[in-house]
Amino acid sequence: MKTLNSIAVEYLLRNDSQNNNTKSENITREVARLHQEQDLKNQKSLLFQLYYLEEEGEDLFA
Repeated sequence: MKTLNSIAVEYLLRNDSQNNNTKSENITREVARLHQEQDLKNQKSLLFQLYYLEEEGEDLFA
C-alpha cells in the first residue's frame, strides 16, 4: 500500500533523476524507508487486531 508521501517522493524521484543522479539516489532510499515504515505499521496493526480477537474470544469462554 502506497502512502501519499511515498507517491510524492516517487514523483520527485522521476523529475529529479533527470537533473541530478546523487539526489535521486537519496530519494530512492527515502522511498524504500517509507515503504518499510508503512509495512511495519501494517504488521503492527494486524498484530493488534489479532490480539484483540484473541482477548475477545477468551471473554466468550470465560
